[in-house]
Amino acid sequence: MASTNLVLKVSLDITCMRRDTFSLDMDWTDSNTNPIDLTAYTFKSQVRQTETSSTALLTFDDSDFSKDASGNLTMTKAASDMTISAGNYYYDIQATKTSDSTVQTWAGGLFIVQQDITE
Repeated sequence: MASTNLVLKVSLDITCMRRDTFSLDMDWTDSNTNPIDLTAYTFKSQVRQTETSSTALLTFDDSDFSKDASGNLTMTKAASDMTISAGNYYYDIQATKTSDSTVQTWAGGLFIVQQDITE
């Protein structure tokens, strides 16, 4: 019996500090290591308590991503938005191709928030 795997998601665990500016810089390439033109996509991401939680604790909209034609994608949030409690959460990043509305999950995994000391 033949099978195929349509899951593109890269497993990537993220560890960050509570109430610190969040900035994650990623470089995306295709299977031939050519940079992907990310200006052809919109992006979004959510952080949830569990993989099946119905409520997002933290949301990254397309405006929280900077992207270019050279495959560089930066995901950011201001320190004032990073107020969720320290703990282990789950996230994923979805990309939507603007030309045909194809939605793909590109990355996901644990989103670990460490407790900060200084306020």
